[in-house]
Amino acid sequence: MAVGAKLKKLEAYLKGLPGLTIALSGGIDSSVLLILAQKILGPGRLQAISVSSIIMPERDLIRAQLLTAKLKVEHLILPFDHLSLENFRQNPPNRCYHCKRAMFAEIQKFSRFPLADGTQAEDLEEDRPGLEALKELGILSPLKEIGFKKEDLRVIAKRERLDYYKQEPSPCLATRFLPGEEITPQKIALLKVAEDYLEAQGWRKIRVRLIQKVALIELGPEEIEKAFTFREEIVKFFRSLGFRKIYFSLEGYMPPRLSFHNHP
Repeated sequence: MAVGAKLKKLEAYLKGLPGLTIALSGGIDSSVLLILAQKILGPGRLQAISVSSIIMPERDLIRAQLLTAKLKVEHLILPFDHLSLENFRQNPPNRCYHCKRAMFAEIQKFSRFPLADGTQAEDLEEDRPGLEALKELGILSPLKEIGFKKEDLRVIAKRERLDYYKQEPSPCLATRFLPGEEITPQKIALLKVAEDYLEAQGWRKIRVRLIQKVALIELGPEEIEKAFTFREEIVKFFRSLGFRKIYFSLEGYMPPRLSFHNHP
């Protein structure tokens, strides 16, 4: 289905609602949903709620604040302590389910309209236990229902002059941990420093996975060869952070359905 046809379907979908509250992460998907909903419903029938947490990228929250201010949409920011959740901190294989269930239940308490998230059609192809929690809570996913894909959303984001329309996905830092690896504030801070260092060197698609005190670095497949030319500097910096071993993934970054933390 062409993007224009999908936009018409979205307009009909949203006009059938009394209003919409969007769980706004600051990423491309929820940002585009907010922009389109503002055009269709107007700011008075629209609310955005973002979560502030140690595991969330700070720049995404800033983007969410700037976008809602530009669109004149009501925006609430809710502090949420993920590490207070035992089923999150201990990091079982279905951690994402427990996270989404608790976080979206909290967001619903402050939602003035039916609550929606930015899940899009291609998210169904990945390993996302949290989608089951959203279904149980009755969270709407208009982009997924209508069939919007990531490339559709990038096209719209570029047209709407979002300067981050090329942004790589930036899931929470908990996705860097192997199931069973306890999530702590100290480990989260360590991963932030490690990934910020690599980003400062110019790489765009970055994941640093943590297995005890071992770092597994995943970069975009097209960037791996370049990274090896800087391996001495990278190893030196990572050792200064306390990592005992530093590995590069020869396969490069892969989406959750394939990455190591879902393997036995």
